[in-house]
Amino acid sequence: MSIEDIQEFEDFDELEKHYLTNLPLNIEDIYEKILKISESKKLEIKDISEVRNDIHKLAGSTGTFGFLHVGNILKNLDIYLLKFLPKDNLTDKKYKKKKKPDFDYIINTIREIKEILFGKEPEKGFKQSNTLSAIPSPSMWFLKKIPEDWNRKVVICDYDNRKYLSDLRDRLPYFGYEVDFYKEIDVAKEKILNEDIHLIVLDTELAEKNESIVQWLRTVKEKRNSFKIFFVSATNDFKTRLFAIRSGGDAFFESTVDVAKLAHKVEYFADTRKTKPDHVLIVDDDIDTLSYYARLFQQNGMVTSVTTDPFAVFNLIVESTPDLIFIDMLMPGCNGIELTAMIRQHDEFLPIPIIIYSAFDKPLSVDLELSFSGYEFISKFTDDETFISIAINRIDRSRNLRYFMERDSLTGLLNHSNICDSFQREFVRAIRTNLPLSYVIIDIDNFKSVNDKYGHFVGDTVLKSLAYMLLERLRVTDIVGRYGGEEFVVIMSNTKVQSAKKVMDTLRENFNSIVHNAFGQEFNVTFSCGIAGFPEFHVTKTIFDNADKALYIAKKSGKNQVVIYQDE
Repeated sequence: MSIEDIQEFEDFDELEKHYLTNLPLNIEDIYEKILKISESKKLEIKDISEVRNDIHKLAGSTGTFGFLHVGNILKNLDIYLLKFLPKDNLTDKKYKKKKKPDFDYIINTIREIKEILFGKEPEKGFKQSNTLSAIPSPSMWFLKKIPEDWNRKVVICDYDNRKYLSDLRDRLPYFGYEVDFYKEIDVAKEKILNEDIHLIVLDTELAEKNESIVQWLRTVKEKRNSFKIFFVSATNDFKTRLFAIRSGGDAFFESTVDVAKLAHKVEYFADTRKTKPDHVLIVDDDIDTLSYYARLFQQNGMVTSVTTDPFAVFNLIVESTPDLIFIDMLMPGCNGIELTAMIRQHDEFLPIPIIIYSAFDKPLSVDLELSFSGYEFISKFTDDETFISIAINRIDRSRNLRYFMERDSLTGLLNHSNICDSFQREFVRAIRTNLPLSYVIIDIDNFKSVNDKYGHFVGDTVLKSLAYMLLERLRVTDIVGRYGGEEFVVIMSNTKVQSAKKVMDTLRENFNSIVHNAFGQEFNVTFSCGIAGFPEFHVTKTIFDNADKALYIAKKSGKNQVVIYQDE
């Protein structure tokens, strides 16, 4: 089976049939190779290494497809043969002095496997403890559900009308949230049950006095997976934080919390719910195992990129921007730990979690394991439910860390350095794929006068409203960042500059129609925009500079307009 065949399997049943058809042939091929080597007068390293690699692959795939007993026998045989291979670049001459494998033991072990699989007592079924027919569907608990859209309804519960929570109630609407305020959690139960709530904010003192209702709330949350719980507290000790965790809290804030920071956290959870599916890159030289895991991830709502060639990984990372990389431990030419070490040498790939998987229960090289900790390890004998749970957990943890490291604290958009890095990556991809790319600079008109007249808090809400509109109205594939001050950047892949102009003109008109309110006064705000891109220009700095020149032209020509830079 070739790499192109992976997508042809409609389900696990078809993949299972293919594997069962080829399993006897693979076993027989290994058996014939061992017989040939045992009868040869000249024992060479490459022959032992070749048959050992075949056994290792089969150990992994039998474990993956559920033949756990056979997988363990092959795994032990793999470890046995490993003892007879040089740990470094020994010459054949030195190798001949080493003790030879017991071929009678190896041959009898393969015969035992053939008897188990195809004799009178074959193993019964796939996945003895987790059959293929029982592979969880996308509706199972460990699939991260992503609704088509998300709401902005917030429930705040505070019995004593504390100032920090009443301030929160008054200021969250500036950031686009609909807020309901309750003095008792019990009173809010009907709204929580009957409406699609995005966030519940609880005062810890109130929660501690209503533990039974809080536990009910946690149960509802776990069943529906549709809202988050934030705790706000006047105390910040270990006991209070532990109570918040045990009560299902997703975040904890002190009473001095800045509303923009809390809104930023809310935006993060909103972002993870509306984002595109998780993307997993799988690197494995064994097609059967590769196919199995690709199908498993796909059945659980993820997108996969696959390769059998470790040397192709770097181009795939750039092109597919995976959320997680799964790498087989032992591959010809480059093992999983070596490949991981090379990936970790690239700063831009550091945030991507990497999991190495193998037929072994742990990495064979303790030295390598201790000297390099840029990965996590999992056995191919791990059941599917745990496999998927680990993958989702690592992706969520990484995304959480990256979100707050890469984001502007006010708007939640990518910050200056990360929007620049994103453009560099998108530009490389555009060059490689020969697809158009548009770089857009947005600058809010007369923003200084807004700050001077209404104050910086109102100015911040204007910035936030533009950021929110850009996120809501642009495609998921478009990248949005705050360049600095009142300047924003939008990167639109596979988009010609003329198409980008049409989109930005529509957004400009929509933003101009928003009525802002400050101290009883209503006002509108506009923005100007400059655009440049590829293939019109072939150097990133030239695109940056030309988009900036186009923005300057828009400002000089009366503002509130979009200009594409044209070569003079």
